[in-house]
Amino acid sequence: MKIKGRVLLVAAVVLSIAGCGQDEDKTAAQSPDATKVTVTSLEAGEVSVTRSWPGRVVALRTAQIRPQVGGIVTARLFAQGSEVKAGQPLFQIDPAPFRAEVAMAEATLARAEASHRQLQQKANRLSQIQHSGAVSRQDFDDALANSAQAAASVAEAKASLQRKKLDLAYSTVKAPVSGRIDQEFVTEGALVSAADTQAMAIVQQTEKVYVDARLPASELRQIIDSPTADEPSPNALRVSLLDEAGKPYDVQAKLLFSGVSVNNETGDVVLRIVADNPARVLLPGMYIRVSITRHIAKNGLVIPGQAIQRLDDGNYVWTVDGDGAARKIGVELAGESGQGEIVKSGLQAGTRLVVEGQDKLQEGMRVTAVPLKPRA
Repeated sequence: MKIKGRVLLVAAVVLSIAGCGQDEDKTAAQSPDATKVTVTSLEAGEVSVTRSWPGRVVALRTAQIRPQVGGIVTARLFAQGSEVKAGQPLFQIDPAPFRAEVAMAEATLARAEASHRQLQQKANRLSQIQHSGAVSRQDFDDALANSAQAAASVAEAKASLQRKKLDLAYSTVKAPVSGRIDQEFVTEGALVSAADTQAMAIVQQTEKVYVDARLPASELRQIIDSPTADEPSPNALRVSLLDEAGKPYDVQAKLLFSGVSVNNETGDVVLRIVADNPARVLLPGMYIRVSITRHIAKNGLVIPGQAIQRLDDGNYVWTVDGDGAARKIGVELAGESGQGEIVKSGLQAGTRLVVEGQDKLQEGMRVTAVPLKPRA
């Protein structure tokens, strides 16, 4: 009985040792869980850079209506807030004094012309008999001088008459440019003069308007001088004007010029846009936003900024190859767009890019790729 018990005990120990060995082998056969990373598949598409800045609307032309002669305003000849044409009468200054001055100037001219005819005829007669000795050389010279002075008086009287007629014409104040006229600043019965500092009204040409935006010189360079992957085209630069809610105005706008100098105090430059304004929705003095989109490439790649690792010797990203291994790839960037960083070289469409979890990766490490969930 003792021998049989010992045999059973040895068998139990052997089975126990064998079981432990099997457990160890099973544990050794199991590989640790692969590192989980979040990836996104790169897709090629149109790449552009968009920037926006505050801007202010400026009328294409602004004319302050001022009198060129003095007098009493007798009539306003326009409707306030209406469209006026160049040369259209706007105000009437009492013309009676100017008509009287024109009549006086006409009389002065007539007297000067009569005197000139008389002295001219006398000089002609003396010229015919001066060789006979009946008239002295001095008398003949005096007659010629008097005739010349009379001719000068005629020219002076004509100039004076022309000036008086011009003053009479200026008594009707006309619009120098076409546009929309604002409210009147003087009324009938007001006394005005050419030395007044207050305008009678203001006409602003607004079928086209300027929009001036001030922006840092560095931002302007990013828009105007951005490198392009495709050949430049006439539509490479798109300009739009936005209201306070961010909605674009239904107007055609284009970049007219950028400032040629930088403000010493602010470091800003002026960007001037010209825009069609047929519906007059853009009013002078209005603040809006100027948005400029620069085309970069038709089939470019944009990657999230969080996927980029930056070192002194360049930029790199982590990708996952077809075998599920992590790969470190250097990339060259061409700038930033509204969607992320623009890739100039180093990546291709279809690459699985790691956007989360790259801090734990090593070259060739097996990973579990989890697709990036789209934002709701």
